[in-house]
Amino acid sequence: MTINAWWREHPEERYWMIAPSRGVVGDALSAPKARDEHRFEWSHELVGYTEPGDTLFVWDRTLPVPGIAAWGRVLGPLGEETRDRRGDDLPHWRMPISDTLRLAAPITLPSLRRVGSEIVAVRDRVEALTEGPVYFPFIGAPDTLAPAPAYLTKVPRDLVALLSSRFGFEFAL
Repeated sequence: MTINAWWREHPEERYWMIAPSRGVVGDALSAPKARDEHRFEWSHELVGYTEPGDTLFVWDRTLPVPGIAAWGRVLGPLGEETRDRRGDDLPHWRMPISDTLRLAAPITLPSLRRVGSEIVAVRDRVEALTEGPVYFPFIGAPDTLAPAPAYLTKVPRDLVALLSSRFGFEFAL
């Protein structure tokens, strides 16, 4: 996979959102690597593009009202491991991360939809400047906004600034 031009040309865009199926991240990002005999999954391959120091937001779908509930940092270094999946040993990306810290109040899906038009405007700006996929963390219109059905997505700096201003958390941008 080759990451598209937007992300290569904007190395300051070092924010990600992970949506683990069980709501728990663990001590590392871990995802199957692409292989000829298995379907390519772009959100898994993005693990290979994370770098130490990147910020990781955690979408927790196990909450009574799902939302962004925690954050952490990518520690590195990027490595590989073999993991058993349904009786088959598969190569996986493995990127160690810090402990995740819970937000005082999760940024819930209804809260995100209240600023959905602003989120969609950020997505539209990034898409207008990008040839190819943008790996954005949310899909849909402002009132139907939902997390992208993906393990890992990119979070543009402008989206981090928007969420920070609307929901009261601070990160060095």
